[in-house]
Amino acid sequence: MRKVEGALDYVIRVVESPSDINAAQWDALLALQMQSSPFMRHAYLDALHHSHSACARTGWIPYFITLWDGDVLAAGCAVYVKSHSYGEYVFDWAWANAYQQHGLAYYPKATVAVPFTPVPGPRLLARDPQARAALIEALVAWCESKELSSLHLLFGTEEDTASCAQAGLMLRHTVQFHWTNAAPAYGNFEQFLATLTQDKRKKIRQERRKVRDAGVEFIHNFWACAMDTPSPAA
Repeated sequence: MRKVEGALDYVIRVVESPSDINAAQWDALLALQMQSSPFMRHAYLDALHHSHSACARTGWIPYFITLWDGDVLAAGCAVYVKSHSYGEYVFDWAWANAYQQHGLAYYPKATVAVPFTPVPGPRLLARDPQARAALIEALVAWCESKELSSLHLLFGTEEDTASCAQAGLMLRHTVQFHWTNAAPAYGNFEQFLATLTQDKRKKIRQERRKVRDAGVEFIHNFWACAMDTPSPAA
């Protein structure tokens, strides 16, 4: 625990489990963001943690950086110390190779992201731009104290990106493809398949049959939260 100096003083607390953060305060902070996401909800991050999906054994060592103004959570983020680059859906193998060629260690590195979930959304939760800037400052200082090679923020919002750029972090540009239901909207999956060539329809049906024959089932749960649909990268 320490303080970060700014227009306001925040107390920084770093914990290793989302259970150490009040769920209502975390979700209330998420609700303040211009763009929301069910995958940044406390329950989702807690499930990743307690199911051991994101843990040291899988190469995702979790930390939660939180900034407090008295008893009020002013900012927070989930950051994972990574020993590999799997499960991020961003390919930085060239960077890892460059480090190796120069005799440097690329791992461990720090990644601010939702593990195994390449869905755009807020990564730096903050009640205002000032708190977000202080969170980035605290995040960078924490990475330096851990002697990590680098800090990566993945699939963030425009607010996150702008704040990182203002703090002097480098930006990299990638493309993510999003599927949208065409107008007039497809009423079911077969209507969508009907728009494809015979060869593509055959391949998709074969793939779906293999999943079904393997006994894999998908259960869909719909989150009751307001969520803006992110625009695809261009």
